[in-house]
Amino acid sequence: MKIKILNQNDREIEFLLEGSNPQFANALRRIMMSEVPVLAIKRADITVNDSVLYNEILAHRMGMIPLVFNPKSFHFTDKHEEGKTCQDCEVAFALSKKGPCVVYTKDMKSSNPDVKPLYDDMPIVELFEGQELKLEAYASLGMGKDHARHQGAIAAYKYAPSVKVDGLKNADECVKICPKKALETDGKKASVSNACDLCGECVKTADPKGSLKIEGDPTSFIFSIESICGIEPSDLVMQAADILKKKVKDFEKEAKKIK
Repeated sequence: MKIKILNQNDREIEFLLEGSNPQFANALRRIMMSEVPVLAIKRADITVNDSVLYNEILAHRMGMIPLVFNPKSFHFTDKHEEGKTCQDCEVAFALSKKGPCVVYTKDMKSSNPDVKPLYDDMPIVELFEGQELKLEAYASLGMGKDHARHQGAIAAYKYAPSVKVDGLKNADECVKICPKKALETDGKKASVSNACDLCGECVKTADPKGSLKIEGDPTSFIFSIESICGIEPSDLVMQAADILKKKVKDFEKEAKKIK
């Protein structure tokens, strides 16, 4: 099994996974989206709210704000007795503003200097003349499978394309008709870039029919990962791999009981 990084920046990563199978690829994708622990606001104590938004809507909007945090510094609240928390499992945010103004994420004051909204300029609500907003919000770890506010990433994959040529006569026409400009061929040899989405337009144009074949390789996958939380996309992939590894070890341990 090999991984080749195709594109990468602060919020997105694209890589080629070779020597795998659809079952492994889909398990990795699902874990990245739903089982990587993500810090998000779970509850808000609103003492004053003169804005046009109901308390429930306001609390929901704050819950969807992505937060920057160090995953190694936090643990789940279930390690404590019910109703008790600590600085390693919960972060408090204070917000107090009077209108007229737009309330932004940068107005949230965190109890932990290492935890803050990923973007400073996300609008929360607009306050008009004489309106006031005062609240305290509390963030803790959770998983995307339990609530969308804890979803770590938008993850997708596709089969890596493979191409075969056999007696193709109109190679230039096939190259021109490709909507992604992903195909290159001289009639005898051909190559296709990762931009190919297996639409098949070039194959339909091939003369004679069947002289050009482009198929998805069931052992190679192109992953596209976009982080929608405060965790870098490469770290999301690594955490998902660790979680999958632990699941396999747990299964192996339970399977030994069958003997």
